[in-house]
Amino acid sequence: MEYKTQTRQIIMDYMVENPDRIFKASDIAQNLPSVSLSTIYRNLSRLEKAGIVQIVGAEENKELQYRYTGPSKCQAKMHLVCKICGKFFHLDGPALKMLQLSVMRVKGFELDQQQSVLLGRCAGCSRRRMRHG
Repeated sequence: MEYKTQTRQIIMDYMVENPDRIFKASDIAQNLPSVSLSTIYRNLSRLEKAGIVQIVGAEENKELQYRYTGPSKCQAKMHLVCKICGKFFHLDGPALKMLQLSVMRVKGFELDQQQSVLLGRCAGCSRRRMRHG
């Protein structure tokens, strides 16, 4: 068991207080000015190894994005992640089954639900883009 620092707890508390979002280290640093960016990266790496946060991809500038999973929060679900606002949504039920069966049928590939994240734009960001685009 690794020692839990006060700084790590501050980072985890921030993520817990902002549910259903993905985070970049720079976002966390901006909202927690008392914690250095290097400390945030180091702690996110440790939290990822411990299974408390999950890497969900990288932004166009290659900065990794993370989501808080907690000790047991939504371990068996896939997620849809908005690349614009950072919100994530559960994908389960019939839609998940249909996706799994389609991928299995076409490619013979079994999806790992715990690690799978589909990136795109949520309905709100799509509407805003259409109005301004």
